[in-house]
Amino acid sequence: MSNNSNRDFSLTGYRSLIRTFIKAGYKTCFFKELDLSKSQLILRHDVDFSLKAALDIAKVEAELGVSSHFYVLLRTEFYNLCSPNDLKQVQALAELGHNVGLHFDASLYDQQVDKLEVAIARECNILEAIMGQDVTSISFHRPAQKLLGLNKKLAGRQHAYEPRFFSEIAYVTDSQGLFRYGHPLDHEAFKARKAMQLVTHPIWWPKYSSADKMALLDEFLSRRMKLLVAETAANCKPFALRISEEQDSIKERYKR
Repeated sequence: MSNNSNRDFSLTGYRSLIRTFIKAGYKTCFFKELDLSKSQLILRHDVDFSLKAALDIAKVEAELGVSSHFYVLLRTEFYNLCSPNDLKQVQALAELGHNVGLHFDASLYDQQVDKLEVAIARECNILEAIMGQDVTSISFHRPAQKLLGLNKKLAGRQHAYEPRFFSEIAYVTDSQGLFRYGHPLDHEAFKARKAMQLVTHPIWWPKYSSADKMALLDEFLSRRMKLLVAETAANCKPFALRISEEQDSIKERYKR
């Protein structure tokens, strides 16, 4: 069923991978819709770094007529859900028909489950206020072992590591930019057309395939720095003047 393009870590490769699932008879579904007796595929994207990369994947899925879960961090230095540009991208995810949930970093809190529930409820309420829509599920960012397979809702919401989503069906992830435990199309569940959860991190799926995973992070950081420089110039006249003088100096240098 598979070919080389299915194994390419790029947007083209991702499109080919999902098309292969569709051709095999799979239907995508949200967590709440899972039926273990059907060939269903839960698509989950944990947005650790780049909202732009997430939106690129969301557009590919919309073109294919499928929907997925995107989980965004509330407490992170990599993006700001209240900034106009980042909020616009998150809203675009929902407008494309995808479900936006909370990517919860439990390491920032006391690890007792009851206290985590309070923190989850608070973060979900904040995210709901920012987006203007309900948050119905969560995924964990760098989850502690005791949270994996926890068989209960948290703060009244489903989480991606409940047994029926994590251990009772096939679970495949591209952690660190690799399918370290086997490609999804090689999985026994795929061969038997059984339900699967496929987890990706959008930063690893650029427009063009890159063997150098660190280069993808470098590119992301470079774009983020350019944005910060532009914002600093827009909010600080002395800095803007310095940037303008530096640009003039560079132009003058190349005239010689």
